[in-house]
Amino acid sequence: MNFMRKMFFTLIILQSITGSTQPLVSLKKSPNTLRPVVEQVARDFYQNFNNIKGDTLNQSEETIEFASRIAPPDAISTSITKYLQPYSYTWEATMFKTENYEEAVEKYKNYYRQLNGAKLTFYDKTSYNLSGRYDEPDEGRAFASSILQLNPSNNNLQLFKVEIALSYSLPEWTVKVMIYEKIADDQIRPTIEVPMR
Repeated sequence: MNFMRKMFFTLIILQSITGSTQPLVSLKKSPNTLRPVVEQVARDFYQNFNNIKGDTLNQSEETIEFASRIAPPDAISTSITKYLQPYSYTWEATMFKTENYEEAVEKYKNYYRQLNGAKLTFYDKTSYNLSGRYDEPDEGRAFASSILQLNPSNNNLQLFKVEIALSYSLPEWTVKVMIYEKIADDQIRPTIEVPMR
């Protein structure tokens, strides 16, 4: 009988030890927190971001800056800028700032991975995938910019772009995500023909 008791207690002790070493289920939020916000912003693109536009923050002769009523959970700041000449809008989220180049590159790469291939559904229920080339950062240059566009292309949305940008301004690296309409360069800076001599 003593042997059975010892065996029983040994089994209970072993069970409690092995039970406590089982991995715990992670309750952390999914690391892809940017994609749903970008989809929500894209849905409002046709309306010049009117549904997500907040209070006026700043105004000049050429631009009006508004607060954005939606933002990725880890964003430092977000805003919507209205450009008066040429008339267009940009939604911008400053996602990360650091003096450490490697950390900035890792965030830049992570945001690119989250958005490249993402499916965006617009207000009219049409869906498109984002795709674009990854611009490999190099510490020797002060910027990298990966621009994603809709695939398959839509004539009404051919100027729609999502940009993930890494830039350096003393003393830190900044990672931003922007949604905008890419206006043709000749509409921004009219070409001036210089006569040949």
